[in-house]
Amino acid sequence: MMRKREKKKEEGFTLIEVLVTMVILSGVLTALLSCFIYGLSIISRMKQTAIATQIIQEQLEDIRDKTYDEIVSLGTSFENTRLDQLSTQSGCEEASGGVVVESSEGDDIKKITVTVQWTYRGRAQREDLVTFITREGINKK
Repeated sequence: MMRKREKKKEEGFTLIEVLVTMVILSGVLTALLSCFIYGLSIISRMKQTAIATQIIQEQLEDIRDKTYDEIVSLGTSFENTRLDQLSTQSGCEEASGGVVVESSEGDDIKKITVTVQWTYRGRAQREDLVTFITREGINKK
């Protein structure tokens, strides 16, 4: 009588199954890592924009403290210690601030544009704020 050999049922994963799983996991992890890095880049740009907006608001507050004649004779650039803070952000290069005073709808109304410019990873960035001032005060037409 011949005995039938019983095949042992082997459990576990084959080499191909393990390799396919590793390829899928590496693709998923690569995608997650790239999303994470992109998110950090966005957060950095938002922080820079927030700092630039704060610098502009500080400059406008300084302008509001001046008389109409002092405002009309403002220079075209300004210095602010926070410009250095913006320049030291990761990926940022030189930052500068500017003020433009233009005539608008008559001699007694001036349009004031305050600008902060900087370079982030080789791309020019800019934040502007525009307001009006009259002899009677700011934002009164």
